[in-house]
Amino acid sequence: MSNQFDRIRTLLDEAASVVVLSHVRPDGDAVGSMLALSLSLEGLGKKVVPLLLDDVPERFRFLPAAERVSQEIPEEFDLLIAVDCGDLKRTGLPPDFPRQPDINIDHHPTNTHFATTNLVHPSASATAEIIYDLLAHLSIPVSEDVATNLLAGLVTDTVGFRTDSVTPKVLRIAVDLMERGAKLHEIYFQGLDERPLVEVRYWEKGLAKLQSTEGIVWTSLTIEDRESTGYSGKDDADLINLLSRVAGAKVAVIFIEQPEEKIKVSWRSREGSDVSSVARSFGGGGHKPAAGAMIQGDLKEVERRVLSATQNLIQRTPDVEKR
Repeated sequence: MSNQFDRIRTLLDEAASVVVLSHVRPDGDAVGSMLALSLSLEGLGKKVVPLLLDDVPERFRFLPAAERVSQEIPEEFDLLIAVDCGDLKRTGLPPDFPRQPDINIDHHPTNTHFATTNLVHPSASATAEIIYDLLAHLSIPVSEDVATNLLAGLVTDTVGFRTDSVTPKVLRIAVDLMERGAKLHEIYFQGLDERPLVEVRYWEKGLAKLQSTEGIVWTSLTIEDRESTGYSGKDDADLINLLSRVAGAKVAVIFIEQPEEKIKVSWRSREGSDVSSVARSFGGGGHKPAAGAMIQGDLKEVERRVLSATQNLIQRTPDVEKR
């Protein structure tokens, strides 16, 4: 990985203006990694535009510099960096956008290496971990604001240090970031726990339709559900993480209806089932325990196809407890 670090150093040395972009429907790792890198590059004297074409979700607006995120692509810049994006489509850039990202920093195993320089580390717990390593390699100081954004990325992508990607190194990084001023309790509460009432009412719509069959727990959220509750997003407000805690469920799946007959599907699995393989078969990607895809089609038809494929995965997966 040091070769990529050195290549990135060269690109940064040659650039005066930088755009740091993350994916549509951004999560805490996307927002935190993008802001941490943006603030760090500003500390080097670069002109930096942090860019999210979907804007910052409400619950991550407490992060330092979140108010400076742009939704407009600048006309001119020297360097385009994508963080936490598994493929080019996830950036939300227009299909006819004339420029390929210069640097791609990510931890998704399904990353397509779409940039000129690709710093992809699938074993990392979060993209924030890779950004932390990059800053250390480049000898860039980590301020309190940068530390807060990096810790937010780690906390949210590991669901509070509960995923199997959490290593002793990750916990040591968290300690270092806390010593630099990041407040773990505030990040944990605002990034994971606290929920607006409208989201809880939105969850109610999905929970009312909850079903379970042969190791799969699943539900759906429609456009009408969002409109009737007043939820402004196009996602599941992290309901999938709640479903993944259901006892006895090997895989949790949620279907979120989108405009133009598209269905966003999210999977979560217990140890053993690689749901990224199912997501890839539908044009998506992600990690073994967490993946997603955007599928064209009618909600009921997509449910049927995805549940059948997911059931086949469970049947092919050895029972971890019996191995």
